[in-house]
Amino acid sequence: MNAIIKIVGTQTVDDQQDTVEMTTGGTLERLEHGWKLCYHETEATGMEGTITTLDIGEDKLHLTRSGTHPSMLILEKHQRHHCNYYTPYGTIDLGTYTSELDCQLGDHGGEVKFSYTLGFNGGVSSAHTIHITVQEES
Repeated sequence: MNAIIKIVGTQTVDDQQDTVEMTTGGTLERLEHGWKLCYHETEATGMEGTITTLDIGEDKLHLTRSGTHPSMLILEKHQRHHCNYYTPYGTIDLGTYTSELDCQLGDHGGEVKFSYTLGFNGGVSSAHTIHITVQEES
């Protein structure tokens, strides 16, 4: 289905919080194992020209970006994963730990909430909380 997607993301680094809000168009598709949510990034996120795809299962989420900022993160509730994250300055080997993943999507929309930390060299560098609301486009 075509959807209106609102994303509120909060990043915390060294007790400093930064929140970005974005509303964009995209698609929501039911899969055999969950949901696929796809949208275009905008200037608000600093990743204009990037397409983000979330493949969402019950306890696992694959975030894949293509275009100007290609990357992939695997977020699995209460699990650690290592991922290659591509930046304009080179590739970084990141570790993720997901503390929350709650998917309440249906055929007409819903919401997804997840919280995770990113780290490299064995330490935590930032904490992230994402709240996505999906509404059927009228």
